[in-house]
Amino acid sequence: MGGPDGSRVGGSLRGGITDRALDWLRKPGRSSRIVRALFLPVLAFVIWTVITNLGLVKPILLPTPQKLFSVWWAIWDLIPGAFWITLQMVVTGIVVGGLAGLGFGLVFGYSRWARDLLEFSFDGLRVVPIFALIPLFLLWFGIGMRPQIALVTLGVMLVLTIQTTEAVRNVLHIHVQAALTAGASRFHIYRTVVVPSIIPHILAGLRLAVMAAWGLDVAAEFMGSVQGLGYLMLAGLVNLDSARIIAMVILFALLAIGSDFLLRALIKRTIKWAQRSGGGGLVAEVLGTR
Repeated sequence: MGGPDGSRVGGSLRGGITDRALDWLRKPGRSSRIVRALFLPVLAFVIWTVITNLGLVKPILLPTPQKLFSVWWAIWDLIPGAFWITLQMVVTGIVVGGLAGLGFGLVFGYSRWARDLLEFSFDGLRVVPIFALIPLFLLWFGIGMRPQIALVTLGVMLVLTIQTTEAVRNVLHIHVQAALTAGASRFHIYRTVVVPSIIPHILAGLRLAVMAAWGLDVAAEFMGSVQGLGYLMLAGLVNLDSARIIAMVILFALLAIGSDFLLRALIKRTIKWAQRSGGGGLVAEVLGTR
């Protein structure tokens, strides 16, 4: 038990996290992989620092790293509120669009009648550049959060509808034939064979949809936002402040990368049976790609 200040408990927790981090770093080849992964970003940062501080590029086109850090410091108090607005739009679009896309994909995979009725229309909508719909969304939903949420929802829905439908079509026939031989009904086969088989593909589609959601939010905010991280970026464009624009681009990139990292960690912990098969792991091990 720890004392009143919780020092022993806190120390044990910090020690446990540190030990796990050290164990992770001690795995064979881990350090060299980290070095290789950081090589290009560090090289790009060094080149950026040199050419901007030597004046080889106009500051309006590419500011110095020092200027970038000063911009972050200047707008730091604005970021939490803007981030909360943007996060609401992105999460709402992912949830609503994800559920709709998953539902449409499962229905299309189960019912040929539904495919014949709706899939052609979905294919027609899919080929329309989604950014071309922004003016219409502004006209329909007005200025504010609604057009942004609608755009993110539509983009996520299309990604997951396509991914889910194709996953159903690619289920191995041998699994379905085995269930038919055992006397299973069509719905039972779909529920117990098809749906579990496509979960890894759906999760891959969800990762793509989450990454796309951040990009769609930026585009939507650029066209009609009065708040949010995209609005902060737009303010930099209006004032020809390239440092603010780059700062917000980096922030959006970090948010997208962080979302993907958290999603992968959640998938790995909660759906262990849906991970890569042993055969895929063997191939990765032989080729050195694991």
